[in-house]
Formats: sequence, structure tokens, C-alpha cells
Amino acid sequence: MSSSRLLFAKFNEKEILGELGRLLYSLLYAFASEGYQISLYDNISSKDLGKYGKLSRSLLNLSLTDAPPANTEDWIYLFDKEDKALKKHLWHKKVQVRFNVFSPYWLKIPIIMPYPVHPSHATADLKERLNRYRSSNKNMRIFFSGDTKGYTRNRVRYPKEKLPRLEIIKTILERMDKDVLHVKEPSVLDTLRDAAHIQKCVIVDTNETWVDERNWLGMLASTDFFLSPPGIVMPMCHNLIEAMSVGAIPITNYPEWLDPALTHMKDCIVFDDRDDLIDKLKLALEMDEKKIAEMRDNSLSYYKNYLSPDTFVRRIESRMDRKITVLLTTEKYMARKSRKLNRNSILLRGTMLDNENTWLKRISRHYFPPR
Repeated sequence: MSSSRLLFAKFNEKEILGELGRLLYSLLYAFASEGYQISLYDNISSKDLGKYGKLSRSLLNLSLTDAPPANTEDWIYLFDKEDKALKKHLWHKKVQVRFNVFSPYWLKIPIIMPYPVHPSHATADLKERLNRYRSSNKNMRIFFSGDTKGYTRNRVRYPKEKLPRLEIIKTILERMDKDVLHVKEPSVLDTLRDAAHIQKCVIVDTNETWVDERNWLGMLASTDFFLSPPGIVMPMCHNLIEAMSVGAIPITNYPEWLDPALTHMKDCIVFDDRDDLIDKLKLALEMDEKKIAEMRDNSLSYYKNYLSPDTFVRRIESRMDRKITVLLTTEKYMARKSRKLNRNSILLRGTMLDNENTWLKRISRHYFPPR
């Protein structure tokens, strides 16, 4: 394996530019944060990059180019649709970005890129800030802040329909009574990290007030549990990842969307319907400090082992094969293909498919089931 950290990236299609350029930024940020020298082919206009795609051009050690490296043997070639002129080059590795996470991939071993921290928080000093936040005092037991307008349904129906975000928040406000602190005033919001709300479920009404993004990670770090309801198009949201990155334990109804799946009462709390939601919130409110500390450690370890950018890059580097498929989870693909999700989809099928022996066993069971 080459010790050089050199990456040449050329993208020929528009899907990587989706979500205001968040996909492009997060992908390149993972390599930049691990010290890669990135040479990005300059074939994308500034107006097409989007708000966050434009930020990728300011990443550390990234430069624009109009040609591939003269000698490509030590370089990783990152692309969506392979450039015909570059096929004849000898690369250290070829990494193709794709988006079809509902496909089965029986005969390949793709890497699903972990859903990332939002670009507004993924800066050069992220590791340093996360380490600092992780030692914060915990002033809240359960915390939620996020959009709810339009979050009335979910497109994904497999393995079963998810309780929508708006219904989750309404249920809490209707049924939790004295256990809820419903924050509507900016003045109250400002006290959350100082006052003790350890026996409360704190819900910030984002129609009335909003946590400044500069304070977001610090706010997450000051709670034991973070309520992580699903999005509209797909369940996955940046806030779940951000919560785990600072040691906040997620309370969620989509644990199977992470790879590997989160485990109830180990690194998360899982709820199902309205009644179960209330039961699980009460469980969190009544949980003893020893169990919370254990789950917090597990949640943080999960982030470090499976979700951090360096883990993703190490998985690519450690692969013996020179051609690797990386899958990105996107709203566009979910919106178009939601009905294709099933038990054979690579997204849900199972845990960290880098183990080739395990993979061969899976293929064998599929094509040669026991008699």
C-alpha cells in the first residue's frame, strides 16, 4: 500500500452536487481532514456547486486542476462516471461514487459512506472542538430542536412506516405534561446550558426561536439524550450524527439506517409507535447515572468506530482491492426509489461488509441455500 496521500477527483455528473453541494463537500472533507493532497478537476461552474460545494474549494490542501497528475501510480482516483481518457492510467486505487443504496450488491462489497456532520460544523478544527465538547456538563436529560414544518409523513415504508417527526413532537407535548419544557422564548433558550433540566424533556419550538449553529454542538453536548426523529424524504438526519459525535445518546426510530445498526439500550434508545415513544422517554428520564454513562460511552465509541471521517478513509485505505464502490445516502435517490427498499438492500442488509469471509458466506447462502 502506498504511503502517499494523494487524491485526484473528477466528477462528470450532477448528482454529487445535490443538497446545495453537501455531498461533494462531505466527501472531499473526509479526505482533507486526513491530510490528503486533493487535486479537484475544475469542470464544475461556481453557480452549480451550491452553497456548501463552494466551501469545498477552500478545504485544506485542495487545489483545482485542468489535468490529471503526470504520474498517477500513487494517486487515488475519485469519480462518479469514469472518464474514458483516464481508464488507461495506472492508479493506486479507483473509488467510484454511487448512490443506489437500495440495490442488493450481491457480487460487490461497497462501502456506505457514513452520514456526516453537516458542512456548517465540519471545519478544520472539528476534532479539537468535539474533544472539548465531550467533557461538557450535562444540564438536560432529553433535548430536541429542529424543523417540524412539513414533517407530517415519511416516504420510506420498509421495514415498517415510521412515526413522523411532527407527530412525535405533538405526542410529547400532549402527553408528557410536567416532564416537558417547551422552549419558545430566546431568553429561556439562553439558560439551557446553565440551568439544570436533568429531569426534563426539553423541546425547542423552532417556529419561535432557534439555536444558533455556532452553539449547536455545545448544546448537544450538554444533554444526556438527543431525540432524533426522522426527516421527510428519508429518516437520516445530520443531527443524529452530531449528537453522537459529542456523546449524546440518540432516542430514535430508525436505528437500522446506520451501518451497523444501532442497538437498543446499548448505544441508543429505540421507539416505535406513540405509546412506545412515551414509554421510552420515561425510561430515559428515570434511568440511573451509571447506565447513562455506559450508554454515553457506547454511543461515543460507535461514532469514533463507524461514523467519523477518519474511519471512512481508513476503510478505503485498508481495502486490498484497487476498485472500490462508495455509496452516498441522498434525498434525491430516496425520493425516486423509496419503493425499492427491501430486506436485500445493501443499506439494511447488514453489518460492515468489509469482512470478505462474511461476505462470501452471505453470497453462498443467497445462491446456494441449505436444503
